[in-house]
Amino acid sequence: MTKETVKTSGTVYEVGFHIVPAVSPENLPKEVDAIKAVLGAHGATIISEEAPKLRPLTFTMVKVIGQNRHKYDTAHFGWIKFETTPEAAVEINSALATSEKILRYLLIKTVAENTLYGEKLLPQEKEAGAKTDEAAKEAAPVVAAEIDKAVEKIVA
Repeated sequence: MTKETVKTSGTVYEVGFHIVPAVSPENLPKEVDAIKAVLGAHGATIISEEAPKLRPLTFTMVKVIGQNRHKYDTAHFGWIKFETTPEAAVEINSALATSEKILRYLLIKTVAENTLYGEKLLPQEKEAGAKTDEAAKEAAPVVAAEIDKAVEKIVA
């Protein structure tokens, strides 16, 4: 479930986060709302987001909570793209680092435009890409002899 809002201008950031799998699916929206509250408290405007989904991790991650070390092989992954000032981004980074429910996160500077690719492209974008591929194939078939002549000219 991806949510898009209006385009903005200014410094745009994206935070990708893993929420510990101990958080039940019923409580997951509360944890996302807590992250959004941190963003809102620092004057951030949310541009788009994707709800967290439980995913397997490539490697086991360890999170120290209190005096205990917890190991996780899965986590709920989600992201939020937002606009804010660089000073507020530093404060948001510090606030996210203290959360016990966030296994790991990454805060990066990005652009407001949709940068999805591959299977996540919208259907109309897939059709446009297929049309350009077909046009390239129909443009001019290349003959092996022509390629050989061109290579001989370059080498000579």
